[in-house]
Amino acid sequence: MKLEQFRTMWGNIDLSDGPLANAPYHDIEELIPELAKLGYNGIEMPFKQALHIGAERVRALLNEHNMKMTCMIFTDNVVVPGAGILWGGPYPGFTAPTSGEEMAECLKERFEKLTAEHVEYEEAEKTLTPLQEKVVETHLKVFKEQVEQAYKLFGDRDKDPTGVLTMVVSHSLKDNFSEQMALKFFRPALAWEAEQGFVVGHETHRKRFLHSPWVTRDFLLKYPDIRKSIKLTADLSHWINVAETDCTDPVLNQAIEFIVPNVYHTHCRVGYDHGPQVSDPRAPEWIPYTEGHERWWDWIWRSQLERGFTRTTMISEHGPPSYQQTIPHSKVPTAHIWDVNHWIHLRRQKRFSDLCGEAHENSKLVASETQGYQPETKILDKPDNITAAFASSDGKRQRIG
Repeated sequence: MKLEQFRTMWGNIDLSDGPLANAPYHDIEELIPELAKLGYNGIEMPFKQALHIGAERVRALLNEHNMKMTCMIFTDNVVVPGAGILWGGPYPGFTAPTSGEEMAECLKERFEKLTAEHVEYEEAEKTLTPLQEKVVETHLKVFKEQVEQAYKLFGDRDKDPTGVLTMVVSHSLKDNFSEQMALKFFRPALAWEAEQGFVVGHETHRKRFLHSPWVTRDFLLKYPDIRKSIKLTADLSHWINVAETDCTDPVLNQAIEFIVPNVYHTHCRVGYDHGPQVSDPRAPEWIPYTEGHERWWDWIWRSQLERGFTRTTMISEHGPPSYQQTIPHSKVPTAHIWDVNHWIHLRRQKRFSDLCGEAHENSKLVASETQGYQPETKILDKPDNITAAFASSDGKRQRIG
């Protein structure tokens, strides 16, 4: 298995809040050559942002530097190509997303149905209202349009010699979707992905349907067909925040080990009980959280080795203000995320070497002028308060080790 490390555009260029993070570069023409010098294998970029910059421009620059990409899509809000405001748009040929007002009416209609006299909740929830059907259809259409165009514009790297697209990362649905609405989306979406040969990692992200470890766990338990086919992008910083706990929590660890066999791509950010991003994961007070997340990320690699992956991809995704904390009254970030993210990437490279050895191809990152491998982190022992094993999507058990 080869480790490929991609760098997020978030907080790195002017179009993605780079100035708020004091980013050293302003656009992709400046940034991508520097990332290539540091040894990165590729970038992660929102699809709508790529349309705004120019898909041909992005693809040509990546090919020039022998780099690849993962493309992030969303099924609602201003980051959808069919919407305006951010990064241009609406772009021709893309559907407008469901508005907040439409979603509120949809939920109102559901509420009225479920609170009507003589209605049995469980039975009533089995069917969707007309507005629920419409909302799901819009999310599905918006999803398919972006995935299909991402593969068309950037080319599947495994099928096209000049293709740069590794996979799509999807922010799917909303956390206010009912279980039946999610089911109505995921079953056709996953079947379509398989039919088209598209690789999409649905992200475990706050605000999305997979926002919670408990919601995700129970949804996959209840619908084994979805559990068997869904591919995930794991951002576990959201789950530790939603659970409002720390990395030692046995119930959270159990939920994470349950979804590990479905993970294809990892967003490596260190979260904590009260937020999705610590002020600086290198700081002594946050190192225990960093080490706890590193253990989870190790589990993903072990599972991918068991599943016969030929490559694994990741980004470090510590974001700029206001996602990042700032010094009060100053707007000064508490840490330079250019260095923070490079440190996470370097730590993962070292850990891949320790975990996988010379039999597997490591990334080739080098220290930057401002950030090396220090401070060190330690490898945590196998936890003794959970099962220390995870179930594959077909129900078989695999050892974490």
